[in-house]
Amino acid sequence: MKDWFMKNLKLKIIAVLFAAGLWMISININDPYQSKDYSVEVQLLNMNVLTGAGKYVEVANNTDEITVKVKGNRSVMDTFSTANIVATADLNEMDENHQVPIKLGTIKTNGSKIESIRSNNTYVEVKVENVRRVQKTLEVVTRNTPGEGYILGKISTEQNALRISGPESAVAMVDKAVVNFDLANATDDVSMILPVELYDAQGNRINDSRLTTSINEVQCVATILATKEIPLVFTAKGAAAKGYEFTGEIQSEPDTIVIASKNSVLRGIKKLEIKDAIDIEKAKENVTATVDVKEYLPENVVLAEPSFTGKVAVTAFVEEIFTKEMEISREQIQIVNVPEGIIAEIENPEENIVIEVDGFVSAQAGFLDSDVKAKVDILSYMNNNNLMELEAGEYEMEIKFELPEKVWIEDKMQTKIIISKK
Repeated sequence: MKDWFMKNLKLKIIAVLFAAGLWMISININDPYQSKDYSVEVQLLNMNVLTGAGKYVEVANNTDEITVKVKGNRSVMDTFSTANIVATADLNEMDENHQVPIKLGTIKTNGSKIESIRSNNTYVEVKVENVRRVQKTLEVVTRNTPGEGYILGKISTEQNALRISGPESAVAMVDKAVVNFDLANATDDVSMILPVELYDAQGNRINDSRLTTSINEVQCVATILATKEIPLVFTAKGAAAKGYEFTGEIQSEPDTIVIASKNSVLRGIKKLEIKDAIDIEKAKENVTATVDVKEYLPENVVLAEPSFTGKVAVTAFVEEIFTKEMEISREQIQIVNVPEGIIAEIENPEENIVIEVDGFVSAQAGFLDSDVKAKVDILSYMNNNNLMELEAGEYEMEIKFELPEKVWIEDKMQTKIIISKK
């Protein structure tokens, strides 16, 4: 047996090696090795460890998107896919440079054989920040204006604040939370559900998926008010100093205001009267005061002009007065409105009447005695005394004087009128 084994040993060894080579050649010819590249996303493990500690974790530079090269027999690679690759990075293994090693593996099918698997990147780089939460007041920004003759009254929102959370650097960029309300040509109240938008300090809108808000939209209601221009009317209180008199004239700047309310309210408002708005007690000259008309507006009425604060300068005019004695003859007194069938005459027409005339100094220069007109009105006397007719006799009747503007007679004067029948 030994002799047989040793006989032609070299040839036998060569034959075995040749057969093995043929077998390898056969395998490679029938099922050769192949390499393929696959795009794979690395799965981060133990993320909850950091998020539970109030941290925000974010992959940097898309390093979790890797290319994996897999080498295996053609029979394996023909059915191999991305789903067969397992790529993980355990955040518990993160180093001081925030790099997490990538571990690769495969999910194999029966009989499959992978020669090698490797990726173009061995680490996932991550950014770790503190999670920050802030609360912002919700601002409403109006666009366009209501219809002509209408203004915006007020805007109410379902909620007036919201919470914003996310990585500290992203939250720090948020300056305000806004809803944009379009009021174009509105003539009645407007109710809308509007999205909440975030803006930075430069007014740029922020679209950052890392930020979350407690609400994404909110219902807003805009009250639209009609407007109306009305005059201002003021009265004074007190008495001017001796020798001076309130002229009765009050001026204001402005003398009209524009108010706003619902149409049903405005219909009943013709003017805004403010009594005792200015005190002229013992005044010897014009008195000016500032009046805040907002305090006197009716309920549910507001000022319509944003630039107008409601402060009005009010001036009451006070002038020095003069006193002048005048004589007029009774012949100068006219008797008017005499009923048919009677004769009315003044007793002692040749006698003069002394009257005392008061007036403002500003009217004195142009005032002449001839400017005074006097009359007795018979019909007016009868009406005032409920008389249907006058019997013959003597009657004391009031003399009515017609005087220039800013001139008056304080005391009433009477004269005796003789009535006779025709």
